[in-house]
Amino acid sequence: MKKVLVLAFNNCLTSSLIGILDVLAVSNMFNKTEDAALMPLFETKIAAIDIAPVSSFNGLPIQPTVTIDQNPFADIIIVPPIMSDFEKVLSENQALIPWIRSQHQKGTIICSICTGVFFLAEAGLLNRKYATTNPLIKNLFCARYPSVKLNVEEILIDLGGIITSGTTYAFVDLIIYLLEKYFGADIARQTSKLFLHDKNRRSQSTYLTSPFKRNHQDQEVLAIQIWLDEHYDKSFSIASLADKSNMSLRNFLRRFQEATGETPSSYIQSLRIESAKKALENSNMSISEIVYDIGYSDQKSFGRLFKRHTNLTPSEYRKRFSTRQLQL
Repeated sequence: MKKVLVLAFNNCLTSSLIGILDVLAVSNMFNKTEDAALMPLFETKIAAIDIAPVSSFNGLPIQPTVTIDQNPFADIIIVPPIMSDFEKVLSENQALIPWIRSQHQKGTIICSICTGVFFLAEAGLLNRKYATTNPLIKNLFCARYPSVKLNVEEILIDLGGIITSGTTYAFVDLIIYLLEKYFGADIARQTSKLFLHDKNRRSQSTYLTSPFKRNHQDQEVLAIQIWLDEHYDKSFSIASLADKSNMSLRNFLRRFQEATGETPSSYIQSLRIESAKKALENSNMSISEIVYDIGYSDQKSFGRLFKRHTNLTPSEYRKRFSTRQLQL
């Protein structure tokens, strides 16, 4: 049996925290159906700095069952997502940081879901190590923790004593992974099926949307971004964009990447990919029409590019994400 502590704090994501407990409880239930005398696979508790209820992101109060100063033993600690006010949450929960570090030093497996990774980084557990999280906070996270090797395409990264997972509902991926890691593929598969979960998915790039950073102060670069919104499907050179912004090519390339975090070429590519994804989701246009409409002429090369970005072919993407018409 594995003892699991799920941390609770103000502005944590309710569904992730409660969902963890639900998936673990279901796995215990399935295990009991094999033999009623068997011990539960997991014993779970909700841990916090003190015993007072915390107010989760949607305002629902969550009652901790144990405090960290009671020195509860855990095989696994799971940190749910922080949903807003990162600085405030970290400041209010400073006591968790050395405690997480000390538990890791004792051999406890420390896991994070989505933005819960901030606590692991604050504790110094990710210095010069790989981690994943929500792609939407990639720039914020990298600026705060430059020594962490962030790879947001991965749903899960297991470093042995530390496991980080991707966006919010990757808590299901995490629990199914822990089930298979410690108790075998059969119980993991059974639990995964109940939750209609794809147990073997490895990448979250299929679900990513490019953020197209604009909250910067470079007005010349911003003007180019606005122009590209209307003209990304046209043929033009990067040099012409530099001319349009009255910069040398070298200066334009430097400033564009500093402001957006991307090269102009990759930014334009992302605009076109996002436009293609929307067309696949919401229209009946043929793939060849979509390819031509966003500025490409070679459907095969676009297909390779699209799959590199999403891990799906355009046809596979349309089947998974197009507007669904239910028929009785």
